[in-house]
Amino acid sequence: MKRTIVFISLFLLVSVWQSCRVEHFLITDIRFHLAEVYQNKYKDKQQIVYNCTTTVQDKLVFVISYYTEFIAQNTLNISNSCYATTLGRVIDNPLLENTFSLKFNKPFDYNGKNIPELTDVFGVKDIREEIVIYENYMAFCNMGADRVIDFSQAFFKKATFQKTEHEVTFSCETSDGVRFIKRITINFE
Repeated sequence: MKRTIVFISLFLLVSVWQSCRVEHFLITDIRFHLAEVYQNKYKDKQQIVYNCTTTVQDKLVFVISYYTEFIAQNTLNISNSCYATTLGRVIDNPLLENTFSLKFNKPFDYNGKNIPELTDVFGVKDIREEIVIYENYMAFCNMGADRVIDFSQAFFKKATFQKTEHEVTFSCETSDGVRFIKRITINFE
């Protein structure tokens, strides 16, 4: 009987010690910025290293970084083992891609058509097909590059922007209804 109690106690202790813990966060704000590819040696979108910029040269890429608040941590999970060296991270109120809106304050031409100022480019079918949104795990401007909005090279070749300052307005919502609106100024070369 004593051996059974010791064995069960040892099993529970080892199970708790090896259990996976997951930290939960809420997005409290975002930062929206223009980016340029600095390094892409792995050819993996989640591993691309970006630099901050305010000038568009040969590619149109925007990065969204999250400001988060820690809210909870799961503990005492004895049903599985975890061998990772970092804790799991869960965003409990993710950004909803179907709420993304991106507008330029000046008109531009795309594939021979004039796109008026303040047109949501996500609402233009031909342009939306040239945009890829993905997660990235690399640092960006002293924060994470949590989401990337990457316009294809085909878009960039078909689009003609005035070579002046443009104000870009980005808006989105989280799954819990929090809305963010960010404005940045960029230049086209």
